[in-house]
This record gives sequence, structure tokens and C-alpha cells, in this order.
Amino acid sequence: MAVKFDQHVDIDAPPEAVWAIVSDAQRWPLWFPGMESVTEAGAVHQGMNFQWRKDNTTGTGTVLMFDADKMVIAFATRAGDDQRTHTFDIDRAGGFLGMGKNDARLRYALEFDPPGGFLGDFVASGNPGDTLMVKNTLHKVRELAETSLRKR
Repeated sequence: MAVKFDQHVDIDAPPEAVWAIVSDAQRWPLWFPGMESVTEAGAVHQGMNFQWRKDNTTGTGTVLMFDADKMVIAFATRAGDDQRTHTFDIDRAGGFLGMGKNDARLRYALEFDPPGGFLGDFVASGNPGDTLMVKNTLHKVRELAETSLRKR
């Protein structure tokens, strides 16, 4: 049974600006936890395989879903026996009373099957480290998107 951590953040930037960050594999190391570098072949697309590195750990990944029209990307990462699925979904945020309709809402869902069956699921689902990682990831993307707009 998979454990899922799912959070969202509102970003003061157009959804297209957030999508440009999330869908660019060369920018993943700027915000994605545990990645210092990524090697990939060409533009990101569904089925694309990539390798990533952090310190002495190397891993592989596969883009499972890539829909530029709906601004959804999902990929699986693997390092040894640890495989995780990461889904990023961007929507237009309405803001207060419809103000700020050009803002974005980014949702990040992290899913994985911890070892240990039911007990492993129970322990992992209360893991504050994964909850914090998801939250920090969202805030890094928000900072990149909002900073890039201020520089214009």
C-alpha cells in the first residue's frame, strides 16, 4: 500500500512561469530535493529516462506523465530499492474574490511503498521528514517563480 504526501502552495506568478520551472529537467537540481545534477537526453517528454546524482548517491528516473496543456508532470525516481513517484500539477489560482486569477497553485504529491507492510505504512505516513521535504520543495519553486518575475 502506498504512502502519499500531498500539499499545495499558491504562487504569485502565472502558471506558465511555474510550468517552465517544473518541466525543465536542467532546473530540477535548483529545487528538487536530493538532486545535485540531472543528465537527460533532449526535451522532457513522457517516457524519458534520466539519471540524477547527490553526493555519492546516483539514481535513475523516468517521466511517467507529461501534459503541457494541463500542466501536469509525474516522474518516478529510484536509488537502490527506494522508488518514489512525484506528481506536480499546476492550476490557475483565483485569489480572494477572484482577484489574482493570473496566480498559480502548485500541488506536489509524493508516493512510495515503504518496506514493512502495514507497520511500515503506518510509520512512514507519520514521517515529518517527508512532509517537510514536500513543503520545502513547493516553497523553492515558489521562490524561483516569484524571483524570476521580479527580475523582469
